[in-house]
Amino acid sequence: MSQAPETDGAARPPAPPARRPSALRVVAVDMDGTFLRTGSTYDRDRFAPLRSRMREAGVRFVVASGNQEAQLLGFFPAADGLAPDGVVSDNGAIVLADGARLLETHVPMDALARVLAVLDDAAGLTFIASGPDGAYLRESETPEMRELLTFYHPQYQYVAHTADINGHRVSKIALVDKRGFTQVFLDRLSAALEGAMVPVVSGHDSVDLIVPGRHKASGLDVLLDHWGLTRGQAAAFGDSGNDAEMLTGVGYGIAMENASPAARRGARFTAPANDEDGVLQVLDAWFPAD
Repeated sequence: MSQAPETDGAARPPAPPARRPSALRVVAVDMDGTFLRTGSTYDRDRFAPLRSRMREAGVRFVVASGNQEAQLLGFFPAADGLAPDGVVSDNGAIVLADGARLLETHVPMDALARVLAVLDDAAGLTFIASGPDGAYLRESETPEMRELLTFYHPQYQYVAHTADINGHRVSKIALVDKRGFTQVFLDRLSAALEGAMVPVVSGHDSVDLIVPGRHKASGLDVLLDHWGLTRGQAAAFGDSGNDAEMLTGVGYGIAMENASPAARRGARFTAPANDEDGVLQVLDAWFPAD
């Protein structure tokens, strides 16, 4: 769940290198607001030959998102040759490589109970909890919110009450409030959570609560270690605050033209906007057809 671009004076980084960096071995992409256009689509016919040329060049493709693993894999059918080499889902809490999970992280059960109690007291707040075994959504949510949240979390089950989520493995809680989230609210939420989970902005009206110490960069590190690679051999594309650590940590951090100030500050380069297929434009230049 992404956000409209903001302006706070954060400088716009330059365009990415016109040619593929010789050290490049991994390309990681955020999805919403980055790889996907508005409306959650991308040009599959354009990407398919790029995916093939990336394989031929020995460059792995990674999807890194706050969304659920099953939802992310649905964008890249293996039968069409599009499957990613690695998936970082739930903002780094779950990591998949070559079809096998390398990491499953969840909040300790006592901490989860504290978090759920805080959320239950917040009026007007919609949320879905997700983890290695699926997602959990309250039956009381409106049809509109059910449709929105289950799009990003297709493997889910309903619970009658917030407390019924206790006892399940939860690695991320996605919060939605159409009124938006003020910094005052986020500060109060952080204080109430007492470090049990950490709020990160994923859009104007959406915030993810994540496992402390886990984020997209830490998830990407798991993959890089698995493959015997370094951050300097990776490029990453992103647009939001929950991409900032990943953009800062890799050798080639690329913010989208539509990126938030937090994402721009962490990036070395700027790609065209997601609705202009900015990621594919860069990959076209880096992996040209013979």
